Amino acid sequence: MFNQKDLQQIQRRGIPIDEINRQIKCFKSGFPPADITMPAKPGKGIMCLTDGDEQHYLDVFRQNAPDFRIMRFIPASGAATRMFKSLYAALENLEHLSPADQENWVNGEPGIRQFFEQLPAYPFYEDLEAVPRSTPAEILTQILDEPGLGYGNKPKGLLKFHKYSKRERRTSFEEHVREAAMYCASRKDKLSLHLTVSADHLEGFRAEAAEIVPKIEKETGLLVNVDFSFQKPETDTLAVNLENKPFRNEDGSLLFRPGGHGALIRNLDALDSDIIFISNIDNVAPDRLKGIRVRYKQVIGGILLEVRSKIFYYMRQLTGDERVQKTKLDSMVAFLRDRIGVAVPDQLDSWDAAELKQWLIRTLDRPVRVCGMVRNEGEPGGGPFYVRSESGEISLQIVEASQIDLDDPEKAAILKQSTHFNPVDLVCSTRDFRGEKYQLTRFVDPSTGFISEKSLGGKPLKALERPGLWNGAMARWLTLFVEVPVETFSPVKTVFDLMREEHLP
Repeated sequence: MFNQKDLQQIQRRGIPIDEINRQIKCFKSGFPPADITMPAKPGKGIMCLTDGDEQHYLDVFRQNAPDFRIMRFIPASGAATRMFKSLYAALENLEHLSPADQENWVNGEPGIRQFFEQLPAYPFYEDLEAVPRSTPAEILTQILDEPGLGYGNKPKGLLKFHKYSKRERRTSFEEHVREAAMYCASRKDKLSLHLTVSADHLEGFRAEAAEIVPKIEKETGLLVNVDFSFQKPETDTLAVNLENKPFRNEDGSLLFRPGGHGALIRNLDALDSDIIFISNIDNVAPDRLKGIRVRYKQVIGGILLEVRSKIFYYMRQLTGDERVQKTKLDSMVAFLRDRIGVAVPDQLDSWDAAELKQWLIRTLDRPVRVCGMVRNEGEPGGGPFYVRSESGEISLQIVEASQIDLDDPEKAAILKQSTHFNPVDLVCSTRDFRGEKYQLTRFVDPSTGFISEKSLGGKPLKALERPGLWNGAMARWLTLFVEVPVETFSPVKTVFDLMREEHLP
């Protein structure tokens, strides 16, 4: 299947040949659907907090978190092309029409007509040239293409999202730094952020950082460190044709594609931090809404710190020289079941103390994540479920609808019962009780990837995406779900979202 040039190409990327063969096997067999057993709901898999609970966890975070190394991790590599899908379609219809016919066409399309009516309110309006004298097609070309703003090919992090005045207009990148400054700083007044970006956009991010960081440092008194990384080439995946044979470029070389955001588990693994907050680049808010977002970041951070401390306490007992009493082992089981939501095996009651101790060590000795969940109001994306793994272990997982077999009436009914949605609002602990970093790739479930059909040069191909970062890439972590207000979730999926109430300063 592979010739000598192929093997050299694979070797240069740092991908073991066994991994390539595993990918081809996945293309042939596909990935099994997620075996969801029930949705996580308030009181059963999702923590719902009282005002007193919230204040307690706020206090835990505010009093203790600055003593830890805190990092804000933001996946920011994708281009914003899909954000402007409607504008691209409009431009295709407009570019060959006369100016008068363009105006008529726009007036017949309510969404596009509203876009042009609201254009002066958009945060990038001041960057456009000669708008009053331009046709609709010329304006869209200025927005999407280069020369012009080139927004269609820029990453979302470098797009203007919020307009406070004609002079102050902020990118989503800047809003992330400003929000992180409100809860991620250490007692030494240091603030750290890490963004994963594409190589093509690195200089743009560096230029933006050079512009905004000194300003934020002056305003806050913090020392802000922003660094970047790329998706690693060894996480790329082989493309195949529809016969599951390696897809080849015109020069005969193998085609490799980025492995999806799940490949970023390697980037996350490389961070030297105690506590890592993760959120998407397009989920930001203007200043007037940052307070509630920061409050709940601190709440879930406080939960993480408290749970982490308890786990470390138990692990020291379990690995120490002194014998642990059965009653203490039972209290650890209760903690996992009632506090973490771990599904305890039925056969546990028949185990002796030694077997129970080993199960507790295996179960507790893992990375921990606390995930905010919002009430589902129709946004697309994953949700919280109890899932049975291939080994039979049932655990809390974030599952995308595309992972569920909707032709199975039982699974479709479970999906319909789901009440909450994953806004990608996570805080993670990636060190063990000895202070040593976990090797995060050990906790990935490789059976949870995706296969999609694409094309290149008019030829169909199949692409493989690795298990999603907060899906299968964290499948074997200890997971807690916490209900947070929907006001903490304000994504920008289309350009029109910039005119939603939550994005108007």
